[in-house]
Amino acid sequence: MQQSLTGIMTIARTLMMFTTFPTYVFTLGSASIQPFNKNLTPKFADGCTDWSVDIKKYQVLVGEPVRIKCALFYGYIRANYSLAQSAGLSLMWYKSSGPGDFEEPIAFDGSRMSKEEDSIWFRPTLLQDSGLYACVIRNSTYCMKVSISLTVGENDTGLCYNSKMKYFEKAELSKSKEISCRDIEDFLLPTREPEILWYKECRTKSWRPSIVFKRDTLLIREVREDDIGNYTCELKYGGFVVRRTTELTVTGNHSLQYLIFN
Repeated sequence: MQQSLTGIMTIARTLMMFTTFPTYVFTLGSASIQPFNKNLTPKFADGCTDWSVDIKKYQVLVGEPVRIKCALFYGYIRANYSLAQSAGLSLMWYKSSGPGDFEEPIAFDGSRMSKEEDSIWFRPTLLQDSGLYACVIRNSTYCMKVSISLTVGENDTGLCYNSKMKYFEKAELSKSKEISCRDIEDFLLPTREPEILWYKECRTKSWRPSIVFKRDTLLIREVREDDIGNYTCELKYGGFVVRRTTELTVTGNHSLQYLIFN
């Protein structure tokens, strides 16, 4: 009983601090309060602390699934979704086509687009899903929001990727290089090894023995000049396919160049 009362009092103190110091980050379960990253400056509008657009941007191919996480719980406040709920805060989502545009409340259909704890899941995405998604946490006295950018694109003609949505990596000749299948954490099962297929220039390939595959990574043990190109990993998630493409460029061996020119 004493522990329960202590917890309620802690949450109450937290909400009071939350209201009194809107530019500060609160810590649930603690009576202390710490300033947020001083490099970021929020705006204040309609009684809400607005952190504008988060640095993380989601880019996916049309037809792929994606999970958009409310960035407030991943760098703006020191609390997760469950603790925020316990403190009497509600999470709401809005969509707009761009900065400064009208934000509409999102009507979740529960199937293709659903709200699941601190995230929105799209299964799958459509082109019209592109836009800014604002997540807002509030109660009767406090409000904080941040927007998250989602871009849904189509494959370039005749290719399995969109050239504006590629990752980029560099490698040195004769050195080893790992290429990871990026941003697929939400589609992996902890108890099962992922079944990932790799392509080069959107084609299946007979890989030489010095190229090996480890979980979500392609490892080139000794990079050659003909390793330059686009590597696409493909992962199945339910009835959907997730693809990520990385363009690899290769430079000369810096150690060898030093020996030659010195």
